[in-house]
Amino acid sequence: MDEIIDKLKKYGISKREAEVYVALLQKKELTAPEVAKVTSVTRTKCYEILQNLVKKKMCNENFKNGNKIFSSVEPNIALQNILSVQEIELNRKKDEARNFGETLSKIFHEKEKFDSPLDYIEIISDPGTLKAKWMEFEKSMKEEFLVFVKAPFAVNMEDNIEEETETLGKKVIIKGLYEYGNLKTKNEIDHLIHFLNAYQNIGEEVKVYKELPMKLAIIDGTITMISLADRISMKPELTSMIVNHPSLADAMKTVFYTYWNMGMSVNEFEILVKNEEVFSSIE
Repeated sequence: MDEIIDKLKKYGISKREAEVYVALLQKKELTAPEVAKVTSVTRTKCYEILQNLVKKKMCNENFKNGNKIFSSVEPNIALQNILSVQEIELNRKKDEARNFGETLSKIFHEKEKFDSPLDYIEIISDPGTLKAKWMEFEKSMKEEFLVFVKAPFAVNMEDNIEEETETLGKKVIIKGLYEYGNLKTKNEIDHLIHFLNAYQNIGEEVKVYKELPMKLAIIDGTITMISLADRISMKPELTSMIVNHPSLADAMKTVFYTYWNMGMSVNEFEILVKNEEVFSSIE
């Protein structure tokens, strides 16, 4: 019997509720005093436990000869009733969490802005936050997006196509310089070429370079994002610095175009691959 009670507890009911329900299963009907006699639950507590089981739709409550009597709901139905009640409660908590989240977000976005000399600098090391920031940039940019693309990627190349298509539709100029020196196999190179052509087809200006010094993005000549790999960790982790200052953006555009002018077109890269020079250069 203890094993049955333990299994019932997994459905979110207490040990006493499980004990009373099992007692009801074994009798056609019982009053609260009778339940107290066949369980370890006190008579006073029995009334509370029985009402809990009624609310959870595991127990029926009726009157007979002026007394309240209780009977168990058929087990299969009772278990489904428990799950239904829990589902209703879960949905209620989801709604509350959604509303509470909006309240917290309002506080977060309206927090006081301190006039700090470093307000225009942001450091991000969490991958999820970095991905969200990247997507935010793509949606908000208005004129120009210059980017060094190298592993590890904050956003999957395939997932990013739809977002970038929308950005290009706003007449934003996008230039991407892609690194290939980290690729080790023909499949990896073919995969890169596939996406180079995909991005080029939607309107991005694309070039390829063997080894880029960093991950770099320059948005609208104002915001610069520089991402550097952790030199200590064995995992491909990144720390990114975002600077909202046109002076740095202007300086980094010089860096971008220095490498951009040394880059190859996609067609030139495909010819290089066919000649198998890429594999020899990687080795």
